[in-house]
Amino acid sequence: MQLNSRILECFHATMTVGTVTGAAELLNTSQPAVSRSLKQLEDATRMVLFVRTGNRVTPTREAQLLYEEVDRSFRGLKRIGRAADEIRNMQSGNIHIACAPAFSQGFLVDTVKSFRENRPGVQTIVTTRQTPTISELATSQQCDLGLAAYAIEPEGTEFETFTDAPEICILPAGHHLCEIDVVTPEDLHGVDFVSLGQIDPYSHRLQRLLGDHDVTTSNVMEVQNSLMAGEAVAEGLGVSIINPFSALSFRHRAIVFRRFSVNLAFSSTLLRSKYRPVSALVDEFRKCLFETRDRYLAELEILLSR
Repeated sequence: MQLNSRILECFHATMTVGTVTGAAELLNTSQPAVSRSLKQLEDATRMVLFVRTGNRVTPTREAQLLYEEVDRSFRGLKRIGRAADEIRNMQSGNIHIACAPAFSQGFLVDTVKSFRENRPGVQTIVTTRQTPTISELATSQQCDLGLAAYAIEPEGTEFETFTDAPEICILPAGHHLCEIDVVTPEDLHGVDFVSLGQIDPYSHRLQRLLGDHDVTTSNVMEVQNSLMAGEAVAEGLGVSIINPFSALSFRHRAIVFRRFSVNLAFSSTLLRSKYRPVSALVDEFRKCLFETRDRYLAELEILLSR
């Protein structure tokens, strides 16, 4: 006779509670059924596992050794059951998101914090890359989600616009432009300015706009990303125009937020592989990204209205 789960269940219950009667009650079955299973186990293993005295059974040394192995297996099954419950209830697992630097500081930290409130067992892996690499990672299924800083439509991906929010002007506290509600290109003429690097498409767009208005800024510093620009503004080096998500990372610093009169949209795209099934956990994280985005933009409106 081959071993089966019911035979082992009866053996495990008998060894755990110490009696056949107790095992039968535990398993909600009859005492003869348990006794029959114990006999079948002995036949299958070709070992004497119990010494029978009347209605009592006493486990042998062989039974004790076998029980240790069976108990480990049962504990393993319980762990698998708990893991299945956690996966089903989205309480465990991991999420890998590749994102542009604009989202890598406050925004994603706030997203993960919100997401983990009801899912403390979930690990989030954040990889910060430039948009071409993010596209490659999403297409090749090396990440669950990609958050790129431009409007892109890579082949092999499902893509959706994440935001087209306008870039904003950030000023050191006490700067003379803090006196106006909306900064125009002409207001930036001769002003100390922190610019993004020459390879940044958004920087090129701004420079073309300023050129069209015959505006020349006094560039005191050129940086490689908007987070560095925000840090420079917070230290009083000059004014800058950056995306709202990086800007909000500095909302507790000595920075004033102002609208820019020209709508320079900061376009971003959320990506995932077309060939990778979306888990419930990843879908919930996606929803949390949009919720955090909406919360950020609402907070930005409050700051811009002051």
